[in-house]
Parts: sequence; C-alpha cells; structure tokens
Amino acid sequence: MSTAHPPTAAEDFAGYLRAYHADAFDGTDAVEDVWSRYHVPDGDHEVNGRRLDLKKILGGIRSRRSLGAPYELYIHEVIVEGRTAAARYTIGTPMLWKVQSATHVTLFAEMAEDGRVASTTGFSSSRPGWSGPGGEDPYDAGARPAPGSVPAPPPAAGAEPTPAQDPAHYLRAYYLAGYDPGVPVAEAHDHFHTPDAQHHVGGKLMQRSAVVRALEEGRKQGHSYPVEVHRTLREGNRFAARYSTSRDGKPSRKQEILAFGEFADDGRVKLVRFVLDPGVHGA
Repeated sequence: MSTAHPPTAAEDFAGYLRAYHADAFDGTDAVEDVWSRYHVPDGDHEVNGRRLDLKKILGGIRSRRSLGAPYELYIHEVIVEGRTAAARYTIGTPMLWKVQSATHVTLFAEMAEDGRVASTTGFSSSRPGWSGPGGEDPYDAGARPAPGSVPAPPPAAGAEPTPAQDPAHYLRAYYLAGYDPGVPVAEAHDHFHTPDAQHHVGGKLMQRSAVVRALEEGRKQGHSYPVEVHRTLREGNRFAARYSTSRDGKPSRKQEILAFGEFADDGRVKLVRFVLDPGVHGA
C-alpha cells in the first residue's frame, strides 16, 4: 500500500527511508511510479563503486517484491546538512527462527530542489545475522546541540593543530600523525581522541589499546596513508565524511571509506565508525 503524503528526503530523511522502502517492498504501485515519487528519475546512483542505471534499480525492486517476504528496517544514524544527508541502516529479511539476511547500507545522498533524492553514493553488503538492530540504539531524530567554541588539546609533536570539530581536518591530520614515526603513537591517538573513544573499523570495535597497536604495526611496515576528503557533514556534535586513502599513495591500494563520528565537548572525537568499501580488501 502506498504511503499517504510521504515526506520528501529533504523534509525528513529518516521518514523518506521508511516510506520509500514500504512502498517499494510492500506496495502495489508500479515500481517506476514508486521510484519517481522519491527520486529524480535521471539521477546518479553508485553502490560499491559501481554506477547503477535506472533499469537495474527497478529490476532490483521487482525482484525484492517477488520474494513476498516480510522485512525489518533499522535506521541506525542520519546526519543532514543543507541538501546533503548521510545515513546508515539495515534491512533484515527473516530466514529461520531469529536468523535473518541482513543488508547493511551506508550512503551519502544529495537532494534536488523539489526535495527528492537526486543522487546517492554508498556501500551495501549482505550477510546472515541475528534479528534486531544489531546492538545499536534506535535512531534519534533530535540532533545533539553543537557546543560553543572550545579549545582543542595541545597539538602532538609534529602534527598541525586541529580546529575543534572539523571532520576534514581531523581525518587528514590524524592519518598524518598516526603514521609519522616522529610522533609518539599514544600522543597521536590522544591528541585527536578521548581516552575512552570507540573506533569501529570495518565492523570491528577497537578501544584505545587496539588502535595504538594497529598504528604501531603500520609504522613498523613503513606505511603511510594520504587522505583525500570528498565530502563532510556536521549536525550538532555528530559528523559524517566520505573520503579515500591508499597505502603509500598507490592507486592500486585505494580504499573508499565512509566515516560517522561524534565529537566530545573538548573538540576531540569520542566515537568514530569507519565503513569500508566491501569490494576492496587489504588496503
């Protein structure tokens, strides 16, 4: 059944995700009509580094409908700034008992002037998992209040100062200091992160000690990871970024990454989630 007066992505991005999936998966309207209700028909859409044309997108909707299976949509995070949004969510399809096929989606979206989605860039991966939101709290539409101007901690030796709550500068400077043998590893970490900061890297939770060990190992191998930031968003204390890096700057080692994080009041990062392109390994 079609959603009555569905919100546009620009009005309510989380509401758009819920309404679009309901119409696409459970609706009876023509898939062309459903798609154009929420998206600009000639928009650009890229998943895992591959561009999807409209024919393939509509074919995917028809295939999903043909399953006739129920689904569960878990929205983990939405960050909006102007006409750009970033989101993480999971679509679960029951398989057996509490086991489900879980499709994890992370995307950046640009909205057109009429409020519909004009383009998206993101990652999607599927694997079996347990029913439920995966241990994450439900999405809270209320953005955390942005603090006033706060001083950043003193810069680590050899690292340029990082303005409080600048996602692009955080990424560039942290990668630079993290793999610089002239900067003590612990100092490089603590300049940019709170002592209890949580790092989620490719789905794995890492605390301070594990991150420091990983940086030490990278330094032993003499690697560097130059960063190119493509887009950043800020909403309250939360941020999202789309960027790429490569081992020692080699194009063959290029890795696209979507990052979601949260700043502490002192300007350092207290939570960051790095979602890696599922089609690239060993970067």
